[in-house]
Formats: sequence, structure tokens, C-alpha cells
Amino acid sequence: MLTAIAIIYVIYQLIKSAAEDAQMKQWCKSKGYDTYPSNTGMRDVKTNKHCYVDPRTGKKTLW
Repeated sequence: MLTAIAIIYVIYQLIKSAAEDAQMKQWCKSKGYDTYPSNTGMRDVKTNKHCYVDPRTGKKTLW
């Protein structure tokens, strides 16, 4: 029984995290931003890939 509760809790946390990421992506897209913060790091709005923006040059690197 305890294992089932733990599995349900983990699944709930994953779904919650994915919903927060989707909401943040939509909000940033509506504001015209190129990137958005995700639970796994910065991501590009158009490609949904991880990205790094160099603060000195403003150049975006995707991976």
C-alpha cells in the first residue's frame, strides 16, 4: 500500500511539473520572449530545446 501511494505521489509531481512548464512556456510566448525557465533549465520557446544565452554577447546556444 505504501508503495502505491509513493508511486502516485511521484506521478502527481511529474504531472504538476509538466503543467507548470507548459504554463510558463505559453506565458513567455505571449510576451514575445525567446526563452523560458523550465524545471530542467532554460529552454527555447520555438524548439523547446535546452539553451544557454551568453550574457555578454546575447548569443543563444541550443542543445
